Amino acid sequence: MSFVDSLWYKKSGALSCISHLPLMPFTALFAILSSLRRFAYSQGILKSSAPPVPVIIVGGITAGGSGKTPLCVALLKHLSEEGWHPGLISRGYHGKAPSYPFVVHEDTQSEVSGDEPLLIKRELKDKAIVMTDPDRERGAKALYEMGCDVVVSDDGLQHYSLKRDAEIIVVDSVRQLGNGHLLPAGPLREGKWRLDSVCAVVYNGSGAVHTGGYGMTLHPNSPRALDGEQGRTLQRNTRVCALAGIGNPERFYETLRSLGLVVDEKISVQDHAVVSLEKLKHISTSLPVVMTAKDAVKYVKAGLDNLFVVDVEARLSDKFYETVDAALKTAVALAKRRGGQS
Repeated sequence: MSFVDSLWYKKSGALSCISHLPLMPFTALFAILSSLRRFAYSQGILKSSAPPVPVIIVGGITAGGSGKTPLCVALLKHLSEEGWHPGLISRGYHGKAPSYPFVVHEDTQSEVSGDEPLLIKRELKDKAIVMTDPDRERGAKALYEMGCDVVVSDDGLQHYSLKRDAEIIVVDSVRQLGNGHLLPAGPLREGKWRLDSVCAVVYNGSGAVHTGGYGMTLHPNSPRALDGEQGRTLQRNTRVCALAGIGNPERFYETLRSLGLVVDEKISVQDHAVVSLEKLKHISTSLPVVMTAKDAVKYVKAGLDNLFVVDVEARLSDKFYETVDAALKTAVALAKRRGGQS
């Protein structure tokens, strides 16, 4: 467990309280500035806008990964099956597109689009348009101009320049809200009160689901060869090296164990970071390297034959989708009204 994880998520104690003290003035400053920013948007001092179609934000109030991307995939699939023409807007973190807004295709390089947008596009194929733009407001309008009748934003809960009709917060059901402090003393970008202001709160994983929330489980498929060779997989009790460049790698290690694999080594890498091909080649000569689907988009053309990926499918209750559908019905009228005012 890293120092930050220990500070944010470890059970409180005397040593933990002492560690927090030097950070509390910065947390207080963060709270003041974020409150002023929200107030400025709510009063129209800072301007926000959106296209005349429903906008759904899938975000979080904690720093780091909580399961937003698989939820976006599941939500977009549902919208497509219901007859919508959805589009997804993402910041494209770590991506460097030649210009913005940038439309992501299945053969786009991850260093251009960023990891999550490319993963989402490859999962959805022609079921949704995927676009990256650091300016989410501009990207959402571009999706509307391309024919999308509903826009889903992957992250961006605190990007208030983009108006929204529905918000979905994703929470790690094991880590929950950590120590409950705002950054940097804790993991929170906004206070716990924010959970009461959204359309739905989704708890990812096998931990506690609070009253009124919806559970989400990620069901893993058997590891598949990253080079696409059919039929090549890993047997139970195989010793592997795990690569998880995600916010909470422990969740991935547990997934591998649930598949009967033995996590013999781990490649420590920060969220979104890239492991050198030399290091991958060295490790894969002795152990199969198994990685998340998010990591796999970076190494699919590595040319190494001992790399595997575990794809996961997010499963949510019918009640969750009914809540989203009901929110969309209301959002259609609001979005049309917004279009008339523009």
